[in-house]
Amino acid sequence: MQGCLVIDGYNAISKIRELEAKKDISLETARLSFIQILQNFLAQKSIFEKVYLVFDSREKELGVRRHSYGRVEVLFATADRDADSVIVDILRNAKSSDKIKVASDDNFVRNHAKVFGRDIISIKELENIIMLKKKVNRRKIKEKHLESAKVRRINEELERHWGLK
Repeated sequence: MQGCLVIDGYNAISKIRELEAKKDISLETARLSFIQILQNFLAQKSIFEKVYLVFDSREKELGVRRHSYGRVEVLFATADRDADSVIVDILRNAKSSDKIKVASDDNFVRNHAKVFGRDIISIKELENIIMLKKKVNRRKIKEKHLESAKVRRINEELERHWGLK
């Protein structure tokens, strides 16, 4: 595992605005949208070789179910485990030389990532990275200081125009 990102799936879905809105339709819609966003991101940027997106599941079987979508690997923790423990297992089983970044706001996950010496990013940071958001240079609106008589005339003209007078 060289240069990979491990994402706490439902933690991210509940905090990324675009995905949160899709969650209201269904969790499946939110998950598929997330996968698509990650695929688009990986197609445009070569920051990570692989992304592991880890979710809890209600499956009765034991172990972890895997689905591959190109460089996005989706893992579903099953009845005997939760997503957090799957993430910790990924960290535990990785080589110390592997470059792994963990995206989660969950304290359990973040603390274990620290213990294993892994980089941690918040979900907000993840959103900014994968949504390819750029910082916009917003200029302040310059106020013109008008005389009170001029302000009154402008307001009266607007009231007439809008039919308020």
